Amino acid sequence: DDHLGKGMEMIVKLIATREVRKVDRDFFFISMNGWDAHKLLDNNLNRNLETFDKALESFVTELRLMGVWENITILQTSEFGRTLEANSVRGTDHGWGGNYMMMGGSVRGRQIVGKYPEFLNSNAPEILDRGRVLPTTSWDVILSAIAEWTGVPPEALSDVCPNLDNFPKSDWFDVRDLFHTV
Repeated sequence: DDHLGKGMEMIVKLIATREVRKVDRDFFFISMNGWDAHKLLDNNLNRNLETFDKALESFVTELRLMGVWENITILQTSEFGRTLEANSVRGTDHGWGGNYMMMGGSVRGRQIVGKYPEFLNSNAPEILDRGRVLPTTSWDVILSAIAEWTGVPPEALSDVCPNLDNFPKSDWFDVRDLFHTV
């Protein structure tokens, strides 16, 4: 059963109908279960990455064939982070901070943006006991840059991301830092 692959196939079909549906932009959400690895992380992680890679490769290939890859942004998120240290059954526990992975034809890839810990152990001020990472980047900061790339004017970003103004502007990402084309 390849829920992710089938879901991405359906998204490709919907993108192919964008002109018939008279839309100039779509937002799709899809999930992949199995990442909550409280035990045997290495077995689960390898299997999940293989499934993700296979589905993503087919998805990107289809979008390139359709000539729309430059107009696509994929944002991988999780609703919670994981601890950096393993538990007693070779898994990880729920954490706080996590990461995002963004890719697409117009995405400035091959970079880490935001604050990355100098050390991945308790010597770093962002990492607490058992490898719990303190979050340093708000969802709103990431999503506002994507919203601006899709055409939301800068003065309306707080309407789209209502918590954005709770974070210092110095922490916001400039859309040109994340995308080749704006």
